[in-house]
Amino acid sequence: MDNCSVCHVHHEEKKHHLRDLVLLIVSGVILLVSVFAKIPWLALMAYLLSGWEVLKRALVNFSKSKFFDENSLMSIATVGAIFLKEFPEAATVMVLYRLGEFIEHYVLERSNREMKRLLSESPWHAWKIEQGAIKKVRVEELKAGDIVLVRPGEKVPSDGVLVEGTAQINVSHLTGEHLPQSVFEGEKVFAGSIVESGTVKVQILKEYAESSIAKVTELVQKAQEKKAKAERFITKFARYYTPAVIVSAIALTVVLFFFARLSFSESLYRSLILLVISCPCALALSVPLTYVAALAKASRRGIFVKGAQYFDTIANAKNIVFDKTGTLTETDPRLVRVEPHNGFSKDEVLFFAAHAGLGSNHPLSRALSGELRVNAEFLKEAREFPGLGVRAIVRDRLVHLGNDRFLHEENIDHPESVCRSDAKMVNLCIDRKYAGTLVFKERLKETAQEAVSKLKKAGLKVYVMSGDRKGAVRDVAEELKHVEYFAELKPEDKLTLLEERIMKGGTTVFVGDGINDAPALSRSDVGVAMNSLGNDAVMEIADVVLMNAEPIQVWELFSISRKTRSIVVQNIVFAIGMKLLFIFLAATGKATMWQGVFADTGVMVLCALNSLRLFFDRFKRSVSKSGTVTADSF
Repeated sequence: MDNCSVCHVHHEEKKHHLRDLVLLIVSGVILLVSVFAKIPWLALMAYLLSGWEVLKRALVNFSKSKFFDENSLMSIATVGAIFLKEFPEAATVMVLYRLGEFIEHYVLERSNREMKRLLSESPWHAWKIEQGAIKKVRVEELKAGDIVLVRPGEKVPSDGVLVEGTAQINVSHLTGEHLPQSVFEGEKVFAGSIVESGTVKVQILKEYAESSIAKVTELVQKAQEKKAKAERFITKFARYYTPAVIVSAIALTVVLFFFARLSFSESLYRSLILLVISCPCALALSVPLTYVAALAKASRRGIFVKGAQYFDTIANAKNIVFDKTGTLTETDPRLVRVEPHNGFSKDEVLFFAAHAGLGSNHPLSRALSGELRVNAEFLKEAREFPGLGVRAIVRDRLVHLGNDRFLHEENIDHPESVCRSDAKMVNLCIDRKYAGTLVFKERLKETAQEAVSKLKKAGLKVYVMSGDRKGAVRDVAEELKHVEYFAELKPEDKLTLLEERIMKGGTTVFVGDGINDAPALSRSDVGVAMNSLGNDAVMEIADVVLMNAEPIQVWELFSISRKTRSIVVQNIVFAIGMKLLFIFLAATGKATMWQGVFADTGVMVLCALNSLRLFFDRFKRSVSKSGTVTADSF
């Protein structure tokens, strides 16, 4: 569907809502006049004006042999009231029922607005550069390798890499983070990102159908199709409930007329009140609406849940398991200590380590080279040994930079303390002589402590799993305070630990950030993926995707899930409780048709508004100096 089609559909919906509102107002005014002036035929006019749509739907359903739904209940009840010459009451029931329907559609539209906003974020066209000319094309026509021009205020048409220029871009549609980000040549940009300043050229890496925003849009659409357990129950319940109510109304008429010796009109009147009261609208609307509001609220926070059923599972969670690196910690560790040996100075150790690190892709090597000024001309050659280290020539001297195993492999003498240490460190040797140790410490993400603290206060057991060395994992666990941790785990070890220990203690949510976490993400009751931009495999495997990659989003997800369950339970208990009360009052003759209208329409509106409360709950946020968004309260 293109932009014009969307606008046309939106325009038609507005016209339809306006027409319904005008009919409601007119029929309401006529009903008031008929009540105060005591003119019955005006009440009948108000009934026909407001109830024509309901009567038409009931007749269409009858023609298709669908006899039992809320339209049937309202039609039978109000036609019966007219048969008893209770014109004002019949009109009141229909006007208020239609008012309830109008509010229902309005509320549902408001809760769906965030979903529609997300879908509208998709770019529609691109400015493709071809043989020196700029051509406007549809985003679906772009291929990998194409170069496009993106100006300030425009959207990046598909995932790509910046090949010319620098810009400030807004990626709030994917992450929920409204602070703009600076991007430079060689960095990736994602479809739908808005360029706020700077004109740039982007080389397309993926066709639009495979882009990040296309994936997220697909997630949202599929999530709306997947019903939660409570939704499925209500749908099934309504299928059997409505015919049961009609049979009960007939039975009540018979019992009151033949056994209670009431007049036929009084018996029928009470049964009609029963029909009005028993309409399942409150349950049929409020339960699905609560989940729609939850999906919308989560997506606004950059949390994409693949189905409403996961809210129920997360609300029942007993255990939260975090992967460490990239999930709770930043991917770039911080150098905290340099320990020179054998007469080498601290400056020498730093110099040779940083330049040898240019020849490695290991995060510790990148951290060294990134923190210190280096001159690539000093590095003559380098060979990386995966999992061990790098051997390089720096200023005509042989340099080894790596772990303890690397020194053993290269037969280089080194202190025994290096072998026993479980700290996150690298060793440096110059001309085969041990020169020193560089010790690193991972930095917790800014919201990690807050998220873990809130999860523990909510009664969840929090675990940390990692393939890293025990000392590094222990340091992180100690910073988080009273968190059980497991270190030096392979992907299959994480899976075994989940199955044989943690999951036996209750519903378990696993939070990870990489493809190495795939087995655990798949096996846990709910798999939550972080750092998913550009990581299509993880996005496919996980049940929930956190686009902002911040631990506090796990707390937000848990809070939304618990509140969703609470509101669903509130609505079910309130709706059923009120209906049972008024059914008893109707059967004993202590409820009028007017009160029956409240039991139906009033309860429906109150439940709908209670559902929408989830969406409009304020969620306070603060922005730190570093620009990280943290949650203060929910």
